[in-house]
Amino acid sequence: MNRKQILFILAILLLVCTTQGISVGGSVDVNGDGIVNNEDLVLVDEAIGATGPHAADVNDDNVVNITDLVLVKNAIGTTVSDPTVGEPVVDGMVLIPSGEFVMGGNDNNAQSNEKPVHTVHVDAFYMDKYEVTNAEYKKFVDANPQWRKGGNPPVAHSHGYLWDWNGNNYPEGKGDHPVRQVTWYAAMAYAKWAGKRLPTEAEWEKAARGGLLGKVYPWGDTIDNTKANYGRNVGDTTPVGSYPPNAYGLYDMAGNVWEWCLDEYDGNFYANSPSANPLSGANTVKEVLDNYTNINSSRVLRGGTWTYIATYVRCAQRHYDAPTRTVNYIGFRCARAR
Repeated sequence: MNRKQILFILAILLLVCTTQGISVGGSVDVNGDGIVNNEDLVLVDEAIGATGPHAADVNDDNVVNITDLVLVKNAIGTTVSDPTVGEPVVDGMVLIPSGEFVMGGNDNNAQSNEKPVHTVHVDAFYMDKYEVTNAEYKKFVDANPQWRKGGNPPVAHSHGYLWDWNGNNYPEGKGDHPVRQVTWYAAMAYAKWAGKRLPTEAEWEKAARGGLLGKVYPWGDTIDNTKANYGRNVGDTTPVGSYPPNAYGLYDMAGNVWEWCLDEYDGNFYANSPSANPLSGANTVKEVLDNYTNINSSRVLRGGTWTYIATYVRCAQRHYDAPTRTVNYIGFRCARAR
């Protein structure tokens, strides 16, 4: 069978899938047979370049491209019960599929601590769809008075903790903005209370990239003020979800607020990073979770902020600060194991 015959058969298959009511766009299960496999990958590969409503348009952006191909590739072997972008959303969290990705940066703005670029395997995990908001954080402090502004938490933090709150109340009209001026300790305590944890640095970068290969930002290689809150183009934080999501369905992975990660910061970590589920400063995630109040080394921050220029909101950009640090552009989101 020659290529023309194969393309014709695939085109017929796509037409049949569409006319039989199988989900058009928004599902990694392109042919609707309940499992993601190489058949779906072939359908997407052959449809690359197609525009408009199309079964192979996995992320519903009206064009079939490499993003759709990567999403299907990462999901191969899974069964599909929810025709959402990428993977199912559970309790406000998106399932990030297991697999390898290329970590680090080598674009013109890449820093030495982003190198060497290396391949990392990360087990499947859940990531918060949005940054933790003021309204969500208030539920935590209501339930844990020691973590209120002026309270007596089990670990020290700077005098700027929740600086823009009025006592136990967040600023009026900003319930859906990301909470900020929270220490790493506070973020860890919130995550534990919520039955979650902070993401590792590798998990964060894998999630931010959204399945894209070698791109600078969560959506591609260019940026403007319609895609993220950065460079003081708004002048403050914005409500979570104000900008388009990446291909995994995650919002604000670039800009708005820096996000705390689980790892200790090590500028040379990539040179000797484990190839699977790397974590700097500890042997296991559990080790950090069980002893976080005794940790005093600098922790990783990712994602950039509303105040920083485009260079600092790149997927590979690494930043860090003391775990006691509170600034009006530091917040967090949570993760948990699958």
